[in-house]
Amino acid sequence: MGLFAFSTTPPRCTCQTEPFDICNPSIDLYDKTARQLAEELKDPELLTEDKKSRQWRVKRDDKANKPTQLRKFYDELCMWEQKARDVESFGKMLPFIKMMNAKVAYARGRELVDDKFVTWFSTCMDQIKDSSEAGLSAFRNFRTHFEAFLGFFKQARPN
Repeated sequence: MGLFAFSTTPPRCTCQTEPFDICNPSIDLYDKTARQLAEELKDPELLTEDKKSRQWRVKRDDKANKPTQLRKFYDELCMWEQKARDVESFGKMLPFIKMMNAKVAYARGRELVDDKFVTWFSTCMDQIKDSSEAGLSAFRNFRTHFEAFLGFFKQARPN
């Protein structure tokens, strides 16, 4: 079974949350789960509405999820991690870190990333609840998980 599921009524993509528990990372988060995520995201899928029938469908789009586009989001996470050296600075930057959800949504609107990437990204970001030590730890775990995913993604989708 895959990590993601699509529904056309209502149109949405969902993902399993258990494999992506960044607050309490499993032994597989940076290896098996990151590899499975890379395999699923190498074949981008977008929910689109057929203009004539007004029906939603899932279509493949190889122009989405290009490694360079995903790397930009990872690079931004790294930049925020460098600035958030402690809980106090993390708390000041957390609103801007959370704004990355909007940037990912914008990229989806331009069909640069697919619905699975948006769902995974927001699922992980939603687990960063506050500017506590636990929140900072979850953020760092997400950044590390993203790094592992990118390594496997480069292998799964070289160009």
